[in-house]
Amino acid sequence: MEKYTLTKDVPVFGFQVKSFPEGVGDAFDTLMRKIEDGKQRAYYGVSKMDDKGAIIYYADAEEKIPGEAEKYKYERKIIPRGDYLAETIHDWHNPAKLACIKDVFHAMMQDRRVDNTKPCIEWYKTEAEMLCMIQMDPDKELFASIESAANELLALLLPLSEAQLNTIPFKGSWTAAQLATHVTKSNNGIAQALEMKGKPAGRNPEERVKELQDTFLNFSIKLQSPPFIIPEEQQYKKEAVTDALKKSNEHLMTMAIAANPKEIINLPAAFGEITKLELFHFVLYHTQRHIHQLKNVIRHI
Repeated sequence: MEKYTLTKDVPVFGFQVKSFPEGVGDAFDTLMRKIEDGKQRAYYGVSKMDDKGAIIYYADAEEKIPGEAEKYKYERKIIPRGDYLAETIHDWHNPAKLACIKDVFHAMMQDRRVDNTKPCIEWYKTEAEMLCMIQMDPDKELFASIESAANELLALLLPLSEAQLNTIPFKGSWTAAQLATHVTKSNNGIAQALEMKGKPAGRNPEERVKELQDTFLNFSIKLQSPPFIIPEEQQYKKEAVTDALKKSNEHLMTMAIAANPKEIINLPAAFGEITKLELFHFVLYHTQRHIHQLKNVIRHI
């Protein structure tokens, strides 16, 4: 599966298929016959489940000219722009390929990044290529990325011996244990910040995301950490370091899920005014930065 971005809304028109799945093929044939240039546009199957677990399926055609829905007396809807989880099916006319579409969507719906309130979309791009798509939930996608980065950092630490964790790789560098402790301290600080009572942002809650990304993913510059998250110079026990990091990740995610991402808070010692959504992004970029640094440390020990 891949991430696919629709850059603009797609207006479509069509009708509900009364007998699913048996009537799907006939429904699209009806659309193609009725539309003047029926074979010169993309078609979409849009489906969702009702309260009783039955599939409601619409056969839709791309609206190329405003007013076509009214012209053909069909219902108009919009397939919204945004990020989708997608899988391409080639040679979709093959009955075996058609039969597997339900399995593709079932697998997609198990992915934590998708918004399960959104419909399943079959985009028949050409006679040979069809895309299965479900819109992604931006917050879920971000949380999944944060968790993936946290797991990667921990996975890099676990094979190291206690001696390696406490080895200074080169002058001016933290040890691997200090780096992990720094991330733990940062995670715990962010978790506390997310518990703070905020106020409505009054601006785009993602306004500072690019600033944070450009700063923390610029590996050519050295950043100065606030004093309260600088790790102590000492010998660390491996189990204590890795357990503390893991618990900080878990606590942070619990706080993040409960937080209102559109609230803004003031953290004068670190960020100034910042939204909780921007803090989520900070956690991702900060962890990715230290993954890069830890890989460099490991190369030198």
